[in-house]
Amino acid sequence: MAVEITYTAICRNNQLFIFDGLSEGESQTGRRLHEDVTDFANSIGRYNYCTRYVVKNRITLVAHLKAIESECKAGVLLPALHFECHGDKTKGLWLAASKEYIPWQELAALIAPVNAATRNNVAVVLATCEGFELCESVDIKSPCPFNFMIAPSEEIEAGAIQDSLLPFYKEVVSTGELNKALAHLDSRFKRFIAGEWFYTRISSFYTHHYSAKDKQEIMSQMIDNEVAKAGYSNRQLIRSVRAKVKKFLSDPKEFYQAVERVFFHGQTHVPYADMKKFVEHHKSSK
Repeated sequence: MAVEITYTAICRNNQLFIFDGLSEGESQTGRRLHEDVTDFANSIGRYNYCTRYVVKNRITLVAHLKAIESECKAGVLLPALHFECHGDKTKGLWLAASKEYIPWQELAALIAPVNAATRNNVAVVLATCEGFELCESVDIKSPCPFNFMIAPSEEIEAGAIQDSLLPFYKEVVSTGELNKALAHLDSRFKRFIAGEWFYTRISSFYTHHYSAKDKQEIMSQMIDNEVAKAGYSNRQLIRSVRAKVKKFLSDPKEFYQAVERVFFHGQTHVPYADMKKFVEHHKSSK
């Protein structure tokens, strides 16, 4: 009999922000998407649902994300962040006006505080070539930077992206359910759901790894996270944090629960007993 882990990804939404980094001389897909989504939202009484920012440089992008983070901390905003830009697999997101690349890892680090402020409720949509590279920045040992991410899996024309995204956003505006809206996406879009990725990785980790080297890496990362959370560092703090982390790592259940809570910003979704049963079943069936 197959043993499975059951995890339901839930991501709610009440506002869309479009970050438009295209040059003035090219097809204004960001402006058109803003107009189309706004018209639909207004027609069903969802006023001020969609905001478009023309992103001139890295500084303005950071400022907009900081403002969104502050609003999220007030406890009402559940944002989807849409990037209408060009992208490069190795260099990152391209801002045409300032001719700057924002490396994918840096973009994930800029989005992460917004996700923390919503307790893991940020959706990221990249209408960007090579945008799927952003998910490479997700690390099992750190808080996830977004609940889920959507990007084209190949180079597709701007018009095709818009044709697929408009029905997606109409569903989101109507219901607030980002998960439900995924059904409207073109097959050329790839989706990355952080929760699915986490449980796949952690079960594989238990099944195949959990070596001394893995433990050491995880311990170092967890100590860094705890020190960053404290906002200061001294020998006494590091000693007490290390003792706590060692205790986590010596007990598989403690370790699992600690890593799950860190990744999901304090939340838990799959009980350790279910994970253990799943891992044991896979080990025995090999």
